[in-house]
Amino acid sequence: MKKIALISMMMLMSVATFASKHVSNDAVVVADTIYYSADQLSVSDASQASYYRLLMTQGNGVDKKDVFKDYYMDGTLKAEGGYNFVDLGNDKNTIFNGDVVTYYANGKEKLHGKYVDGKRNGYFTVQLREGGVAVVKYVNGRSAFDHFMVTRPDGTQEERPLSEIRSLLQ
Repeated sequence: MKKIALISMMMLMSVATFASKHVSNDAVVVADTIYYSADQLSVSDASQASYYRLLMTQGNGVDKKDVFKDYYMDGTLKAEGGYNFVDLGNDKNTIFNGDVVTYYANGKEKLHGKYVDGKRNGYFTVQLREGGVAVVKYVNGRSAFDHFMVTRPDGTQEERPLSEIRSLLQ
């Protein structure tokens, strides 16, 4: 019964992930382009950068949100979502808030999850290169379990130690 519920939940999350668009096309750019190197430090020139960021606002009044879009240097979308604070010198200190999605260099979705004041909260899905999906549950910035679940394209599932999650994000 647990496996059926988990499979159903992961399938729904995958469908919801593909159907959602986090930063709308009508968002307004509010700052100059920020360039970052591969080690997430700010650089002053595009020739030294690994990716760049646009900061925008989306919506009006009480619905107004601060959002960002990161791009690989070839213009392919790298990440998008909400934020509370962006460190212009060191991107490792940026505080995300709301849904955030990251993408592989080929444009396919990589990671999708929600942040609350910089802390991961809820289910994060990782679309694996070989086609499977990994799911990790976070509560207040910490993993709820010492493992995560992987569902392969053939429907088989495997519980994996949490220590392996970083290797999947490479």
